[in-house]
Amino acid sequence: MDTLLPVWEIAIGVAALVVSLMIHGVGMFWIQRRSLDYRHLPPLHMRREIAFSFLILLMLTTHVVEVVVWSAALVVTGALATFRDAYYYVAVTYTTLGYAEDTLPQAWRILAPMMAMSGVFAFGWTTSVLFSIVGDSGASASLGAVAAQVEVAGRAAEGRRRDDRPPPG
Repeated sequence: MDTLLPVWEIAIGVAALVVSLMIHGVGMFWIQRRSLDYRHLPPLHMRREIAFSFLILLMLTTHVVEVVVWSAALVVTGALATFRDAYYYVAVTYTTLGYAEDTLPQAWRILAPMMAMSGVFAFGWTTSVLFSIVGDSGASASLGAVAAQVEVAGRAAEGRRRDDRPPPG
């Protein structure tokens, strides 16, 4: 790889970044669709907790798939010889721990910041989806409680009106 024109390195990095974020988008979309079922479960119920755990597992799976994509890119390009080494390197870089600095050959080092950007975007996106699910379910529970209170108050008021009416006569 030419050290003055790292065009191929950047192109491969951008392609892997785009593929990684598209995978993340599909994963987060699917998780948000599944969370609609979660929101209808009763609060503090075992089924709801299991459903929430399943959503977290899906989020983790999305990240693992993205790390696998980056790892495959490193092995296919010849930047790293074994998938095990590539997976370890990508996982460390994707999570921005970054303590495997000299693992990639000089010709492929521009990929490391792209992996880190991918991880930062993906973890931020996952966090926003998680907050959305938790926030919406909390809002749903609060709105449900308010609606129930309004309904009870409405029935009580209806009962008082019936009692205040003079008997027919």
